[in-house]
Amino acid sequence: MSANQHRLRGVEPRLSHRDAKALFFALADEELPPPQAQAVRSHLDGCDECRAGWVRYEKTVQRVRQVERERAPPALTSMVLNRVKRERRFGLRKLHLAHTYYRFPVEVLIPLLLAAAVAAFLVMSAS
Repeated sequence: MSANQHRLRGVEPRLSHRDAKALFFALADEELPPPQAQAVRSHLDGCDECRAGWVRYEKTVQRVRQVERERAPPALTSMVLNRVKRERRFGLRKLHLAHTYYRFPVEVLIPLLLAAAVAAFLVMSAS
């Protein structure tokens, strides 16, 4: 093993801007393992662009966390849950019915295609 390989064995590879920004969400929620969190923080220390992005992101997260949570009215909650149950129960049947209502009849499609082919033939032969 060369001296460079031995020296770099315990060092995390440098993160790209894209990789660092992709980890902002996990960093804000403190879900990153320590080595990965340290790699992101190291990148932020050396990159003004990402640091500015992190500051904006962190401010936004703090503002969202300060907003008081509202609960939906019980009537709305039950209405949404009933609709979800109904969609699960009748979803395939509903899809089939939509297909029958909006299907273009073949009896109309074949003469239209035939007329378009004849028109195209006449235009081509007239030239």
